[in-house]
Amino acid sequence: MKGKDWLIVAFGTLLFVGFLLGLYISIPSERWFMPPAGQEGVTVQVRSGSSARDVAKALADAGVVNDERELLNWMVKLKIDRSTRPGTYTIVPGSPWEVAMRLKDSVPSGRRVTVIPGYDRMDLKRILDPQALERALGDDQAFFPEVRPLLPRGTWDRLAYIVPETYLLSGGNEDARSLVYMGSKLWWERVGSRIPSGMSAPEVFRRAVMASVVERESNRDDERPLVASVFFNRLERGMPLQSCATVVYAWRERGERRTQLTYEDLKIRSPYNTYLNQGLPPGPICVPSVSSWNAALSPASSKFLYFRLRGDGRHVFSETFEDHVRNGR
Repeated sequence: MKGKDWLIVAFGTLLFVGFLLGLYISIPSERWFMPPAGQEGVTVQVRSGSSARDVAKALADAGVVNDERELLNWMVKLKIDRSTRPGTYTIVPGSPWEVAMRLKDSVPSGRRVTVIPGYDRMDLKRILDPQALERALGDDQAFFPEVRPLLPRGTWDRLAYIVPETYLLSGGNEDARSLVYMGSKLWWERVGSRIPSGMSAPEVFRRAVMASVVERESNRDDERPLVASVFFNRLERGMPLQSCATVVYAWRERGERRTQLTYEDLKIRSPYNTYLNQGLPPGPICVPSVSSWNAALSPASSKFLYFRLRGDGRHVFSETFEDHVRNGR
């Protein structure tokens, strides 16, 4: 071949390769991994806390892929071995490489459930299956591993070890269990991991109860350490806690709602009524926020024994009952 002809062939080859490269770049990546026409996807549920190995096994068990180990290798190579989110996936069967690519580009379906700070067990029973939630809370294995040694015995008391947040759930039978795992994992990351190593599980539970009371008594983050200090000061002096929030909860347990308490309301016979019973209530009255947990773990240093709600939503604090009465005028 003459030199001139060789240059023409080489130039033509470069143009053709450039055309193919441009075509590859211009077409969205998912188009290269589209399944053959008529091939249906298989629904697979990835549970909270699943490892990449668990995901690969679930896909293999469902018949999506025939080589579980090779799929796991591709998940590692594509760096999705630690980023696959829980939820329900619909994946078309294929080779390990194809399935890994489809998994990478897939978004799990499901529903969002929001746990609002201050929610109690009655609230959560309305947004999740009550029996499934009770089973999940009662099972130590449903919680993040580091949280398990700190868990109290009471099933519903364990709600305090879940962080209020919006969670993406799969929409299946495992929703309650998924929420408990994800919520307790967040609790460990934001609260539990910062608790002093010398604090015992019973003392952590005591702080959980206090955090729940603080949560319902004040909705202002900057006030909560002071509110916590008031209640701890009362406990140290042997005074009744006298938290209105505990009385409201006692009525809630009876299925009755109270927004403004009367003196008659304060007489309700309940272990949660801290006007009639000494000390903290027997368990948390709600799911406390991280802010309330922080207040219960590190209360402000004060001599305050009383606080009163002002018209602007804030509280005024006082050291004596006489000042407390004056603040109400």
